[in-house]
Amino acid sequence: MDTCFVCRKHKGQEPIPPGGYIYEDAHWMVCHAPAKLGPLGTLFIESRRHFLNYAEMTDEEAASLGGVLKKTYAALILHTQAERVYQLSTMEGAPHFHCWILPRRKEVTDDAVAERRMELDLLPPDLAGMVKELGEYDFTSSEARERF
Repeated sequence: MDTCFVCRKHKGQEPIPPGGYIYEDAHWMVCHAPAKLGPLGTLFIESRRHFLNYAEMTDEEAASLGGVLKKTYAALILHTQAERVYQLSTMEGAPHFHCWILPRRKEVTDDAVAERRMELDLLPPDLAGMVKELGEYDFTSSEARERF
């Protein structure tokens, strides 16, 4: 897609990520995030093919993502001594499937973790029910795309 930043980056039409791509396979490319976007070791897992979310993955993409996540988590734990590794996928800034992978080191205080838990309390109380309702929709339909 000509207007997609991630697609343009994959084609060499945007600056390459810091250090280039550190892992590539048939479906995924992994790179370091720019330093201003997260702690040292923050990575992006980007789909080679342009699509927006998990529901739009092919079966092959879905099956291979677990292996890429496992390798990425293991490398971050080994090289950053992360106590935890977090994954986040929002596609807000770049509407192309990508996961943020963020290491949390021992230096992160219990207060910071508690602060994140308080933020979770702000989510709708029936979030699980709302997600369960989504099972009724065919996410490839135009009606579902308009609704969600």
